[in-house]
Amino acid sequence: MPLLAVASLVCLLLFQAFVYYDRLTLSLGPRVILQPWLMQRGFVLYEDIADLHSPLMPLTLAALRYVIPDGLQLAKLVLVALISLSTLLTFMAARRTAGWLGGLWAAWLFVVWSPTFGFGKLWHETFLTPLYALLLLCYDPCASRRSVGSSLFLGFIGGIALLTKQHSAVVILALLVWTALANQHLNRPVLGNLRELALIGLGVILPVLAFTVYQYVRAGTLAGFLYWTIGYALTSDYGSLAVQSPTPNQIHLLVGCFLLLFPALFYLVDLKRKGDHMWPYFGWGLVLFAASSLTTYPRFELFHLQAVLPAAVWLSSLTLAQAWRSSAAGRPFVAGTALALSIFWLIWVGPAYLPLVGVEQPRRILEYSDLQPLASDLEQYIGPADSMYLFPDEEVTANLYYLMRHLPPRFWIFSYPWNMSDPLKSRILSILEEQPPEWVVYLPERQNFEQYAPEIVGYLQTHYRQEAELSWAQGRILLLRRSE
Repeated sequence: MPLLAVASLVCLLLFQAFVYYDRLTLSLGPRVILQPWLMQRGFVLYEDIADLHSPLMPLTLAALRYVIPDGLQLAKLVLVALISLSTLLTFMAARRTAGWLGGLWAAWLFVVWSPTFGFGKLWHETFLTPLYALLLLCYDPCASRRSVGSSLFLGFIGGIALLTKQHSAVVILALLVWTALANQHLNRPVLGNLRELALIGLGVILPVLAFTVYQYVRAGTLAGFLYWTIGYALTSDYGSLAVQSPTPNQIHLLVGCFLLLFPALFYLVDLKRKGDHMWPYFGWGLVLFAASSLTTYPRFELFHLQAVLPAAVWLSSLTLAQAWRSSAAGRPFVAGTALALSIFWLIWVGPAYLPLVGVEQPRRILEYSDLQPLASDLEQYIGPADSMYLFPDEEVTANLYYLMRHLPPRFWIFSYPWNMSDPLKSRILSILEEQPPEWVVYLPERQNFEQYAPEIVGYLQTHYRQEAELSWAQGRILLLRRSE
């Protein structure tokens, strides 16, 4: 069984790596292509680049650019590496609690559902996913006493997660609370409990402190870092203007994927009542699942739930394994249930892999492929030494800077409505005055900016004249040139 499971796992990993690297539609936006390129050219994160997220993703990609300079190739390789690592760690975590067959089933389930959870988009949650899978693997809720190294390592994983996305503070808090309550329930000494919590907390602090020192040395201040990652969410209109709720179809998909979490909850209650040693595993899995699900607030997208998938499939595997162990007479029913669910899920979400069948159209990279012909058209007007400003600047269009190898004005921010507060609009206008770009690539039909940023639109109309009108896959382009 171990040899067969390992061989099957290797085949799964190779299949998954191939389809993501070569076949499936990907989403590789400016956060993973343009932003690392800007940082490599001296733009300072949180000072010259506005970013509402923790820094680890762009920092990692910027560092890897010295090894793989091509931004598209780098993003694809990192995406494949993270997905493969997540699948492997999920397998290992499930194997520890559900055996070789349970581990393989969890890995298969992860591969089947990954396109539905938006793993074709390289994002902060893609980096979080292997970290949460590592927590499942390394955290033993039944351990009688954790060593200093083990506690520090758990905290270190949490600290890296916090540097990946600040929402993971919820998961770290859940880890601490669950550990405290579980230790208390298992009648562990109070001082030992406090010592363990303190060590986990210290492990969280160490990587965060290291980045804080790096940022202060790099920028000479922590004001931008604290404002964009903490203060902005508390003072801006992001929570109202950017809010997005799940659609009925998305809810339908989630209920289907999480079917086995309902019996997992039943097992938690039943096993705790019986005093079975397995109840803390169900408890920890459900706590991690619930806490990581909160990272979708306030702008729901399925790709924001990427980091939830390891806990969901691990719990599903653990539930079937527990049902298998509970009754020898009921094992045919458990095996039939696992087979029926596998077939049902494969028929339901398996069509996401249909690009394997044949490739009639060129493969699309969202936020990138549509911009390539537009960049070629613009280069007929904008010379290599000219300066350029893109407005509105957003996920769909910003990679144009990278494709044309033009730096934006030295305060790069997406011009979404929730970023158009009076102070930020004033800063954008002052940058345009101090460093007036020769050309403006203006997209008049996006984001309704005549309403949200009339000052910037008015400035462009006053100081620029239309030089050409172009079209691209997603609308009109007005090419404006400085008239003064």
